[in-house]
Amino acid sequence: MLAPHSEQAAAMRIKVAPAVAAGQWLARIAAALLFALPIALALPLAVGEGLASAAWQDLMDDPQWPRALMLSVQTALLSTSFALALTLWLVAQLHASRWWTRLGAGLAPLLAVPHAAFAIGMAWLIAPAGWAARLIAPWLGWDAPPAWTTVNDAQGLALVAVLVFKELPFLLWSALALLTRPEVAATLSRDIMVARSLGYTARSWWWRVGWLWWAPRLAWPLLAVLAYSLTVVDLALIIGPGAPPTLAVLAWQGLSDGNVARNAQGAAMALLLGAVLAALVFMAWLLWRAIAPLWRARSTRGDRPRVAAREHENEHAKAHTQERTNSQARQQAQQPQHPRAAMAVVLAVLAVYAAVVVSIVVMSIAGVWRFPALWPQLSASHWQTVFESAGTVAFTAALAFSAAAAALALTVAWLEAAPARWDATLTPLVLAPLVLPQLLLMVGLYRGALWLGLDGTWLGLWWVHLLMLLPYVFTALAPSWRSFDARYALTALTLRRSRLAFHWRVKWPLLAAPLASALAIAFAVSVAQYLSTQFIGAGRHATLTTEAVTLASGGQRSLAAAFALLQAVLPALGFALAYRVGRRSP
Repeated sequence: MLAPHSEQAAAMRIKVAPAVAAGQWLARIAAALLFALPIALALPLAVGEGLASAAWQDLMDDPQWPRALMLSVQTALLSTSFALALTLWLVAQLHASRWWTRLGAGLAPLLAVPHAAFAIGMAWLIAPAGWAARLIAPWLGWDAPPAWTTVNDAQGLALVAVLVFKELPFLLWSALALLTRPEVAATLSRDIMVARSLGYTARSWWWRVGWLWWAPRLAWPLLAVLAYSLTVVDLALIIGPGAPPTLAVLAWQGLSDGNVARNAQGAAMALLLGAVLAALVFMAWLLWRAIAPLWRARSTRGDRPRVAAREHENEHAKAHTQERTNSQARQQAQQPQHPRAAMAVVLAVLAVYAAVVVSIVVMSIAGVWRFPALWPQLSASHWQTVFESAGTVAFTAALAFSAAAAALALTVAWLEAAPARWDATLTPLVLAPLVLPQLLLMVGLYRGALWLGLDGTWLGLWWVHLLMLLPYVFTALAPSWRSFDARYALTALTLRRSRLAFHWRVKWPLLAAPLASALAIAFAVSVAQYLSTQFIGAGRHATLTTEAVTLASGGQRSLAAAFALLQAVLPALGFALAYRVGRRSP
């Protein structure tokens, strides 16, 4: 229907181009400067800060660093591997089942729980005097907490558990966002249909062919998970090992010290973490290059596994012809899947999240709580302290909303105005905060803030939060924006509608759901920011996250739980509003 108007639409685009060219170039330059320039300048500053020879000599003289580095690498590799393996297995089990479409809605509440709040709740669940021990105490005859170390254990296993539970929803969300794109979904449906016609189940196709092709598409989210796990500070302070801590915590302690030499040593540790991350990524790339040909050879060997073993036992007994066997295998492969094991795992994850949230709520109102009582004496004293800090709640919400709204506006401007060449060139810099060690990045950004006089100011804090939110908004919004049907714009041009009218009355309402979702994600990420708030805020601006982490690492877990509960409530409200907008969007 649009073909007869193509010449007219082209003419109209030429006519309106001068009017919008200036605005487009302004948007391109502003977005490029705000996206790329701070990151491009911060990295050389951070590297230069960490290359001082005296700092490296002090680092080598510190007896803690080898064990601390091993703990960082160990926790990062274990948590990332477990989260990735569970993600691949769950997708292979749940894809094309009736649970697949419900998975996205179930992930939003899990993503809304901040990392620090989850760690505080998990710490109480598994602590020697926590709920898990109290539940089994009557059966084992315990009158006192057992003498075991489950929180801040020397091997970092508690930290690994928290990272797995928090990164699994993120990886699942990334896989869901990739595999539910219309063009990808159509390709998957066609490939699985071909596999079924050859007698393979959909699950067999995933492990033989599907992940060989689609797993590399998850490289960016996986790299973000690895970088975060290797350099996380707030979770390691709450639930990680303490003697020694991880190298990220040692680096943070050095960078927070008033001594200049200690600052340089902390920068050297941050640079070492960056080098270790690069080495891990390179080794992972080499491993994939070695495994992929073997995987491909195994997948194309032609052997077909038996499906529905019970039916195949009958086939052996009857000794049918080969053609009859292949026909029955195809029919069995097309039967609906019943991913009971996968649903059991999903329900277990949901149960852990529910237990963590309940633990936070109960701890926030707990007074005296003698072991092995399951329920404490109730007290509102912690909430009185929180109510006296109402300004912290308001500041956290205002900072998060303003930074999220600005990130959304800049991302929309970039997606609308940036040419494809600019997009391809600058996208890696946009995504850099996701995959670079935050400690290393913050060292460079802090030096830049000092030069600009923004350290310790509200504007500087807002600016660094904006930088950290941009990659999340871009990742969440870009697929929907780029897949928007361009014929709507051509139709608006043929009807002599302005670009502003087209966006206001057509495009933005149609994309209301992804816009609201991206805003909610950015709001949640801003609320959960710890390192950026501490570095650029210079300790002058308290947020719910900084208060919760400081109290939890200092042993005041009940008061920390009250702040953590508010820290979790704010993102939950944002996701609830985004869900409401998505339900109402056309």
